[in-house]
Amino acid sequence: MKKVLFILPSLRGGGAERVMVTLLKYLDRNKFDLHLALISKEGPYLAEVPDDVPVYDLKAKRVRYAFIPMLKLIRQLKPDIVFSTLGHLNLALIMLKILMPSHTRLIVREANTVSEIVKLSSKPWLWKFLYKTLYKRADLIVCQSDYMKQDLIENFKVPEQKAIRIYNPVDVDTIRKKANLGENPFLHSPTSPNIVAIGRLVYQKGFDRLLQAMPQLLKEKPNAKLWILGEGPLEEELKEQCIRLGIVEKVEFVGFQKNPYVWLKHADLFVLSSYYEGLPNVLLEAIACECPVVAIDHPGGTREIMEALGLLDKLEYAELTMSSHLFRPLNEECLKQLKQLFGLKRIVGEYESYILNL
Repeated sequence: MKKVLFILPSLRGGGAERVMVTLLKYLDRNKFDLHLALISKEGPYLAEVPDDVPVYDLKAKRVRYAFIPMLKLIRQLKPDIVFSTLGHLNLALIMLKILMPSHTRLIVREANTVSEIVKLSSKPWLWKFLYKTLYKRADLIVCQSDYMKQDLIENFKVPEQKAIRIYNPVDVDTIRKKANLGENPFLHSPTSPNIVAIGRLVYQKGFDRLLQAMPQLLKEKPNAKLWILGEGPLEEELKEQCIRLGIVEKVEFVGFQKNPYVWLKHADLFVLSSYYEGLPNVLLEAIACECPVVAIDHPGGTREIMEALGLLDKLEYAELTMSSHLFRPLNEECLKQLKQLFGLKRIVGEYESYILNL
């Protein structure tokens, strides 16, 4: 049996955190002894961590203050595998690797397209140097898409044998159960179509260009309304943009929703407007809820999803046009492929295989 220590910054709402909690739930207990350490023990997904997984609170405000607590815990537990996700934390643990027990192997899971993160950082030269110098020292790097994998190999000198692609798991059955739990959120709203977008209110998610597309959409569909689920630092800026565009009454910011699936089940369209992604969980979840989807093409794994599921006609190339064909229901073949390529059993099985063989 292998002892695996997962380390995350927190369990605040996010795709990377959701994937890690899914692994904690479904990895085989006959093969793995699972532990979880959090830089800061907080977030809505804490309640979903299985009872048999010990949770360690490192009580640090930021990753930079967690070096000593992380190293102490790793030396105390002596895990076979340390498994982390999210860039800054990954880099920190790679720096600590030389001080870990000699038998401990380090797996880092990258949650985004690194070139895009570096490009948008305040010091691109520094982050490029750190990724180029450090990432190749990890024992295994999990990428969410082939695009991300090639980016690391070509631009950051990661050895090809160390970079693997494992798609994010989609727990279709659980998602559909949760989608049936709540009342239709649009029941008392006279608007139609109801368009949903989900994500943290940050630059990456491209909500600004989604809002920019709304006036044109409203010319074609004057009763449409956009519902944005999520929180983040750009909320006030986006609300001011709505005022400038004259669409305040047509856009509703509803904050973080613990059960976004009920919104997706009843929505007429889900829109992914990101400037870049690793592999957008929310797009897969929208498809699992049988919600029509549209995405703007961007660096990352979104095109892979759309191509694999036969949805390339739902991929926009520069701006959202909201053509009427986008609102058509998804076909059965698309839903079948979703389960086959991104299903829980397949993806968890891939993780188990790599962890056991490391």
